[in-house]
Amino acid sequence: MSHTRFFNRHENMNQFTLSVVMSAIEMDGIRKDAMGISNMLYGLFDGYDYTDAIMERAKELFRPFMAEYKILDAICKEVKSYPDGVTAI
Repeated sequence: MSHTRFFNRHENMNQFTLSVVMSAIEMDGIRKDAMGISNMLYGLFDGYDYTDAIMERAKELFRPFMAEYKILDAICKEVKSYPDGVTAI
């Protein structure tokens, strides 16, 4: 069973990062991915850290020099820098 890390998006993610995530979701290569990178990016808004899964899928779809890969990599590095959060269930 895998463990999904949570973070407090309201305390950590600033407006710039939110807009970069939205821009990434709207990119053709990401939007057309049937395996769900865009869905995982939306999960970041709820504080779910899907960065490992996002990058695993990005490596399958894109080359490191491609814009989609670079943006996803930057988003994931930013999110990984956030401290763990507490989420009520």
